[in-house]
Amino acid sequence: MRGKCIWFAMTGVLFAVGMAWAQNQKPVSSPRQPTPAIQSGNPAIPSTGFCWVSMLRATPNTIPFTANNPGGTVAGGSVATVTWNVLQGRNGEMWSLNAGTTSSSFDGCTSVPASAVSVKCVSASVDGGGQASAGCNGAGFANLPNTLPGLTVARGNTGDAGSHNYSVMLSYELADSWRYIPKTCPLNVTYTVLGN
Repeated sequence: MRGKCIWFAMTGVLFAVGMAWAQNQKPVSSPRQPTPAIQSGNPAIPSTGFCWVSMLRATPNTIPFTANNPGGTVAGGSVATVTWNVLQGRNGEMWSLNAGTTSSSFDGCTSVPASAVSVKCVSASVDGGGQASAGCNGAGFANLPNTLPGLTVARGNTGDAGSHNYSVMLSYELADSWRYIPKTCPLNVTYTVLGN
């Protein structure tokens, strides 16, 4: 009897929020480093029938916001791309990609809550055939939760027992506010791949 597909993998990306009151001010880069990727899979396929996720990565390492429009929303300086590989999946078993943080506010900017950040899936794709699938979970922006595993941003089918490479592109925005102080502060975001 085949066991369930069990995955749990995390990687981090650091948000640098440069709070600026004028459009000509430049954000200051943060000296903090993002959490490195944690690979949960093993290149050798076990004989237990479990599937494995490996090579989970998020790029770029930093997505900046230049908050120069208090009272409006500010788009992230770039999209985030999350990629990973699945070995020994099974058609009918589903995966999900979640995004979240463990902090209630930006580090050093306690007046900027994590919930001021919203995320949406722009695209999701998979290669390798075998009935594997990938799709965005929802079309609009949703607040980034400060609990893990976080918000489900994409999901799909693991496909057959082959090797499949997944890629999800995410867009972020910040709800700017008059009460946010002009300062550069980071927020670490964790991506988690879950399967059943």
